Amino acid sequence: MNAFIEFLQAFFSFAIIIPFGLFCFLPLKNQLRYHISKIIITFLCLFLVIGSLSAVAIMLFHIDNLNLVLFTDFIIFYFFLKSVTKAGTARCLFVFISVCCLVSFFSLYAYFINSFFQEEISRGVNTSYSLIQMGLTLAVTALLFPLTKYYAWMIDNINIGKVWYLFSILPIALMVSNIYTIPISYANIRVGKVYAKGFIITIFELALYLIVFILFYIFSKTTIEKTKLTERNNILEIQKSYTESLQSYIKYTSKARHDFKHSVHVMSRLADEGNLSALKDYIAQYENSLTVTAPVRICKSDALNALFNHYRQQAIENNVDINWRIDLPENSRILDVDLCSIFGNILENAIDACCTVEKGNKYFNLTSEIRGDCLYIVSTNNYGKPLKMGGKEFSSTKHQGKGIGLYSMKSITDVYDGIFEAGNNDGEFFVNIVMKY
Repeated sequence: MNAFIEFLQAFFSFAIIIPFGLFCFLPLKNQLRYHISKIIITFLCLFLVIGSLSAVAIMLFHIDNLNLVLFTDFIIFYFFLKSVTKAGTARCLFVFISVCCLVSFFSLYAYFINSFFQEEISRGVNTSYSLIQMGLTLAVTALLFPLTKYYAWMIDNINIGKVWYLFSILPIALMVSNIYTIPISYANIRVGKVYAKGFIITIFELALYLIVFILFYIFSKTTIEKTKLTERNNILEIQKSYTESLQSYIKYTSKARHDFKHSVHVMSRLADEGNLSALKDYIAQYENSLTVTAPVRICKSDALNALFNHYRQQAIENNVDINWRIDLPENSRILDVDLCSIFGNILENAIDACCTVEKGNKYFNLTSEIRGDCLYIVSTNNYGKPLKMGGKEFSSTKHQGKGIGLYSMKSITDVYDGIFEAGNNDGEFFVNIVMKY
């Protein structure tokens, strides 16, 4: 009976994994591979297994430092977290580290509070400490719950791995500081003002961490919204240009219809006279006078239709042979602004590349089709100017540094759980994109 109670006490010492895991899932709620109920059930079953094994290990080997075993359990949980989410290594690792940092604060405060109830730190299983730690963790988790939607927004919208790795430095530093601050003896923190100073310093560190986190959110939100606003303005400019060209074409065709009867009379007279040479010359002149290209309906989206017609006109003016087959889903979770960004970058880059071809035919093939629940986009074009590489990535031919267009397409593709591929082969550049719509 005593062994069973000892097992339960040891098992409860690892129950901190439950709120820890739930707090990890909250910012990743939009990045889960499976239904949340299935993940939680699997997570609880995993906890029962590793919690039981950890408790047995504590009892059998008389391990005094529970944190060593708990650290191993956290590592196991990280791999579970990574396997059930699609956020990628950088974002998943940051969420794990940031929650570990918060838990380290709760653990440190539990030591401070527990010093009121115990004369000395109890090595090994300490039920009083575990209860305080669990209570603090649940209380602060409930307090911070409203903020997790902002955390989730950052996880969903910031896809730059280097940013998350860089931002991980702060929680790692604070976590190491908290671990180093764990008192060896309660007698030490009762000396003079050590307790008060230690508590105030850790409160200040936690507040600093939350402030930096909030500032990071504000900065990233402002930057991303500014970028999206710029893209929307570009689309509006293209739509304006498309509307103007459409109006110009309407006026031109109206005039052409008015003048066409005179041309018919001239051609009829030349035909009656049997002057085929003059008739052919007149027809050739009339054909050359038809300089305005008619806008065409390529897809149902007005914004995308304007975009395609804008670059179609550029292709015609630069003698680029275009072969486009565009099929887009009517009801899709992919925003028009994101599709415009992807196709806009593809169209601009392809036509610019074709214009560098000095000899031979210029061509640009673009296919967009739906298969199952995925949208497939395949683009190929030839180019004349040598491509520049910066390591394994393509560099821009217009400015210093890597190509922003390719990076933008990859970032948007990642948001929609897609696959992005770009490369070149024998004077031909290709872009392949798969996205779930």
